[in-house]
Amino acid sequence: LDSLSDEENFGKQWYQRRVRGVLNYYTNYYYKSNLRMRLIGLTGGIASGKSSVGQVLREHGAVVLCCDTAAKQVVEQGCPGYNKVIAKFGSDILLPSGEIDRSKLGSLVFNNEENRRALNRCIHPEIAKVIRRQIIWHFVKGSSLVFIDIPLLYEGGNINPYLNSVVVVYCTAEQQQQRVIDRNDLTEEEAQARIASQLSIEDKKAKADHVIDNSGLFSDTESQIAALVPLLTEGVLPLRNMLLLFIVMLGALFVYLF
Repeated sequence: LDSLSDEENFGKQWYQRRVRGVLNYYTNYYYKSNLRMRLIGLTGGIASGKSSVGQVLREHGAVVLCCDTAAKQVVEQGCPGYNKVIAKFGSDILLPSGEIDRSKLGSLVFNNEENRRALNRCIHPEIAKVIRRQIIWHFVKGSSLVFIDIPLLYEGGNINPYLNSVVVVYCTAEQQQQRVIDRNDLTEEEAQARIASQLSIEDKKAKADHVIDNSGLFSDTESQIAALVPLLTEGVLPLRNMLLLFIVMLGALFVYLF
């Protein structure tokens, strides 16, 4: 009986080692081969055309999460970001309706580095929470390609390690300046000051994994996007296959533990 017990124990230990090896293999294969949802940073300079590119990406089936939209959400009345901003800058920045006057707040932070950093400390953690929830939701839904539109991606840098790659929407510095003047009704000096507050478009282009050149006809931009999307999703497992892989791994883990 003791001999039989030893054989059973040996068999169980052998099987556990095999299951552990299978689990390790598939876990490493899953991460190293990038079968999971692709998380892509989307950035560029002021007025380079990120919003237009984002719309075309959506038409190609990609998900585009916008940090600017999240920034507006977190400072709505009743949100934690709203309370933090009021506590820092006072009620003078409020409209009669109780909403934050974005123009007045912008004037306080645009040329004041200390105020800008203070504002970032108030809202950036809240923006991160919103984006994080959205990423998890789209992962559960089985989305294969998710872009995060982050205007100051390179300037911030905190999210870079979590991205599979970064796409920069590019146009020339001269085009940037003219577009900002036309869009925001600014003087040349005001437009240049806004552009200079960010990393230059040429530096962003040099750092990018992929570049979408939006300096020519927009039909050319659309063609570049159409070619890029399949490249970014190459090798991603469909949701059904991912679920099957997960079930197999979960079953093996159950046997291993019990």
